[in-house]
Amino acid sequence: MAGKVRAKYVSDRTKLEGKYVLVYLNYGEAATEAAPKWALIGGQKSGDLSLTADSIDASDKTSGGWGENYPGIKKSELSVEGNIVTNNEAYQALRDAFIQGEPVDICRYDTKNKRADRNWYSITELSDETPHDDMASYSLKLEGIGEPKYYDSLTSVDDVTDTPASSGSDTTDTSSTTTDNGSTTDTSSTTDNSGTNPTDATSNDNTETNPADTETTGA
Repeated sequence: MAGKVRAKYVSDRTKLEGKYVLVYLNYGEAATEAAPKWALIGGQKSGDLSLTADSIDASDKTSGGWGENYPGIKKSELSVEGNIVTNNEAYQALRDAFIQGEPVDICRYDTKNKRADRNWYSITELSDETPHDDMASYSLKLEGIGEPKYYDSLTSVDDVTDTPASSGSDTTDTSSTTTDNGSTTDTSSTTDNSGTNPTDATSNDNTETNPADTETTGA
């Protein structure tokens, strides 16, 4: 067996499996929107996001007999289902927020591709089922407040902060440099080596003219 190996399958999967997407609640010691503490909602089996828009009927006699509809108010809705996990703090915090009628800060994190979406939600349903022959489970429905934020190029869920990571790019401006004495030096000027040397502007004609050569000689 020395030197022999079994061929390994090289995966080129580009399709996302749902098991990699986890839903978190911003809950923890000193948690804020700017400095969140992401707590995993226990026992989750699904975390489905739905984006919809109202339909505005714009059809009239000039529509050629076909409907003409425009998108209206956009909405987001998140549905989370799972098994009830005893003493899961995130689930208990969600129940408390529902009772108090307070919105919650929710993040869905793709652990494989390191992407996330985040939004504030109002909890509109929190129910559970306790059958005698199956696991006790919960069902959670949340309606979004405003536009969701999207994040890319993360390293962990802790990188999901107040500013989306995909909202901008780093730009280095080298047009000026500030010195220690506060003055600013412009470094954006371009040196054109193909130009004319100032000393070339003056013609150095060393040819001397003999005064005698300018005299007219009589015949």
